[in-house]
Amino acid sequence: MIVSEVMTTKLITVTPTDTLSHAANLLRQYQFHHLPVVASSDSAAWPGYMDTGRKAMPEFQGLLTSQDIDVAAAMGRWSSSEVLHRPWQERPVIEFMHRASIRVTPSMSVAAAAQLMVERGLNCLPVVEYEQVGQDQEGRMRTVLVGLLTRSDLLLVLARLMGAFEPGMELTIQLPGGDPGSLAETLVLAAQLGIQVRSITAAPQENGVPQVATLRLGTINPSPLLVRLQEANIGYTFAGSPVE
Repeated sequence: MIVSEVMTTKLITVTPTDTLSHAANLLRQYQFHHLPVVASSDSAAWPGYMDTGRKAMPEFQGLLTSQDIDVAAAMGRWSSSEVLHRPWQERPVIEFMHRASIRVTPSMSVAAAAQLMVERGLNCLPVVEYEQVGQDQEGRMRTVLVGLLTRSDLLLVLARLMGAFEPGMELTIQLPGGDPGSLAETLVLAAQLGIQVRSITAAPQENGVPQVATLRLGTINPSPLLVRLQEANIGYTFAGSPVE
């Protein structure tokens, strides 16, 4: 799975010359925590790169976060400088935005983007493409904003992969010593009973070996499968009650 399949493309943006008051109103209205800053005179909703032509794609300048606005407000309250004493609401976005040097491309894997986000402690990642301006080799490169990848996007992907939006239930299969044999046997039994398996998760533990596998079953009546698991001496956990 790649970033372009899960990123947000319908964005609300601001420009470097917009006021912090305008940006704060957008954050409050749409319940966002960050706004992409683009070199464009249009700060309204942008439909996204999949729905617009290449010429309409905005050039990425940076990000403005709710924390940036909090800093501006605090500086306005405590600064004694005549230059900085101007009401923070009237100051331009460019004075407080950050360049967001950490970016990803639409073709990057979601796993790699998620790892980058966690390691750097980020809440979102700008998704950009690069295009050359001019026909000669010395033409400058434009950094074009095509989307935004947020932690909410990643959580939504995780929920979908685990089948959380489909009716069913979870079954945890024990993997003694990391041996996947019990998982394989469980899948065979589920197939024999016509029970759909929507997702399988087997996350490694601290020693790098998964000890359990969690299955999302597409049924609300797992009793036939549970009986077969008991007959096969496969350890499982269902509804919080372990059975050996």
